[in-house]
Amino acid sequence: MYVSGQVFLILLAFLVSWALTGVITKHVRSARLMGVDVHKPDRPRIPKIGGLAFTASYSAAMLLNWLMGGGVVELVLVVSPLIAAAIGFLEDVRELNPVVKPLLLLLPGIPVLLLSAYNPYPVIPLVGGIRITLLYPLLVLAAYTVVANAVNSVDVLNGSLVLSTLPVLLLLAAVSWLMGGETPALASLALGASLLGFLRYNWYPARVFSGNVGSNLVAAVITTVAITARIEVITLVALLPHILNEFFIIVSMGGLKSGKAFAARPIRVVRGMIVSSPRLGDPITLVRLITLQNPMGEASVSKRMALLSTYSSILALITYLLGGVRLR
Repeated sequence: MYVSGQVFLILLAFLVSWALTGVITKHVRSARLMGVDVHKPDRPRIPKIGGLAFTASYSAAMLLNWLMGGGVVELVLVVSPLIAAAIGFLEDVRELNPVVKPLLLLLPGIPVLLLSAYNPYPVIPLVGGIRITLLYPLLVLAAYTVVANAVNSVDVLNGSLVLSTLPVLLLLAAVSWLMGGETPALASLALGASLLGFLRYNWYPARVFSGNVGSNLVAAVITTVAITARIEVITLVALLPHILNEFFIIVSMGGLKSGKAFAARPIRVVRGMIVSSPRLGDPITLVRLITLQNPMGEASVSKRMALLSTYSSILALITYLLGGVRLR
């Protein structure tokens, strides 16, 4: 596709996301689709399915890309994220068992395997391609669950999902393009544009949440891009804050448990400021660690999360450059 066509799809993704998020913000009032903003003194109720807006905008852009002569990679970059988003929407409507959810999140990897949109020779920087023909398909399935839970774990504050994943998406777009992966680069930029359109309504004080539908979509796009562009290790480096955050949560809570059922809280809100819990036994989260020394406003914490993500993305870029990988 010509550059002008790619620019059109990216702009389309931004405009559709911006418009649909506004519609959801104004018109969704069903109690089942509303969530409580627990970090505000008045605990307002706002729509929690804003992720439908950028799911639709991203999917529309990438579907048009596929219809204009795309192949297998173009198709899985539409289908796999949509499956993940559907699972997220199901969870937004009804609570899923914390053990069942990871199993359901294996499903987005199935189209990648069925259509053979992967290469079982992942590239290790400074080492090169390694052969794990039998193990790789299992890793593909597991990757969607791991990344979905990791991305969802940082979607806890106004703007935190967008700010913590935009640096990763820009990194994936740059490295994919350098390695000749035009479509994965386009997918990363289309999602980034969609998130920017959504951010206008999700920034502090948020008027809409992304919900599980949104975080699952973001995670699935990142995972599919990593697999199809063959930049799995680089993506893992970029996602280190997200993955470590989820790891700390699981370990400190003693396994896969619903946070809603856990009485201890990692943070408190005091006069509009986020304060780290002083109790050693409370769950360890990225937000708790950021506010450990000083209480912060919600917007400031989200910005710190963006800085951490930017730092890890720079490390991922350095990893790529030092590796000297050129596949295509």
